[in-house]
Amino acid sequence: MDSASRDAPLERQGPNIRERIDGVKFRQLAPGITTHPLVRSGRPCIEGTGLKVTNIVAMKNYHAMLPAEIAEHFAIELRMVEDALNYYAAHSDYIDTEIELNIMNHDQMVEAQDDSIRTKLLSRRESVP
Repeated sequence: MDSASRDAPLERQGPNIRERIDGVKFRQLAPGITTHPLVRSGRPCIEGTGLKVTNIVAMKNYHAMLPAEIAEHFAIELRMVEDALNYYAAHSDYIDTEIELNIMNHDQMVEAQDDSIRTKLLSRRESVP
């Protein structure tokens, strides 16, 4: 690779996944962030992956990881992490609420001693869109 191509800015490519699933197009929420009702229940994801924005934010906020460390951990490009963090900056209330709900669901599952309670919690969770 010559120095000119190395120094050139990266050009954003479209998602490396099908543009449509079951006839429904992916919706662009922000640069590098898409949604689709059949991918992660419609939660905001990094374009071309199934990686949710909440996963990136949780690593930053709860594990004190730097963007470069997050990119390495998930084997994605740094710009993808930056796209997710930019989306979070504009939609922090929504993302923070989703993370809190995930924590509550986890805590309920841990507290459930009886398998029937655990099954009931899982079935309730699956019925929520």
